[in-house]
Amino acid sequence: MQVDLVATDSKGALVTDLTAEDFILKENGAIQTVKHFYNSSKDEIRFPLTMSFVVDTSYSMHDMVAGLTRIDIAIKAAELVMSQLRPEDQIELIEFNKEPVEVASFTSNVQSVQEKFKPLTFQKANTAMHDAVLFALDKMNGKTGRKVIVIFSDGMDTASKSVEEDVLDAIRKSDATIITFYSEFSKLNFPAAGGGLGGNPNSPNRVMIRAGEDILREYAGMSGGQFFSFRKEPELLKAIESFRAFVRSQYTLAYTPPAGKKRTGWRKIKVECKRKGIQLRHREGYWAG
Repeated sequence: MQVDLVATDSKGALVTDLTAEDFILKENGAIQTVKHFYNSSKDEIRFPLTMSFVVDTSYSMHDMVAGLTRIDIAIKAAELVMSQLRPEDQIELIEFNKEPVEVASFTSNVQSVQEKFKPLTFQKANTAMHDAVLFALDKMNGKTGRKVIVIFSDGMDTASKSVEEDVLDAIRKSDATIITFYSEFSKLNFPAAGGGLGGNPNSPNRVMIRAGEDILREYAGMSGGQFFSFRKEPELLKAIESFRAFVRSQYTLAYTPPAGKKRTGWRKIKVECKRKGIQLRHREGYWAG
């Protein structure tokens, strides 16, 4: 069983100098033996990275944030991360509006994927985000190494055949880490929300926006990933750099799950750090059987 995690100090800064001896890994409360340890900030051993970029191309993605459309932001963030990938890493590109489409299948050819990003543009279409996340998680099945799914969206689903709980269940069964980019709306009258929002914080459109933000937070949190939100250029640049740092700072711990009488069901994972003041972010557990 593989557990990817990041560590931060009391100020929220990433901690990259921990060793295997600094961690205590538990499954259902029982301490497990860590048989494999990897620190992605070190170059002695390279643990491959499999990354899926999932880009919303529905109509709300035309909104301008920090002088860029939301799709431009996705392209900029992806290019900065792809520039640091190694030959053994694998990346794919999925776009979605009314349904998800694999634009570029998993490959180590970074340039070919970068070319696929360029034609992306918003469509006058609804948003099937739940279906897109399920699609990306399915594509990750069977992949080795660290697995990261990066979602660029406002989170507001208007077209999926699946429901939120389907996605949450799939995340629980996956060992992929989800990173979500949420760019706050620069205007309060975007067409996808059906007109002006006005000043009422409880208006249907504002509720829809907050619901989209909340689900992106939940996807990231449940998988041990990170949620990034921004509205102005300094916030955007900080979010992109934090994203790059996240990928460079992951730890991977692997262990053999205990073979008990209860072979199926939910198994809770808890990783603790012996060093004081360190906070760890990782998946909550997994479904066995």
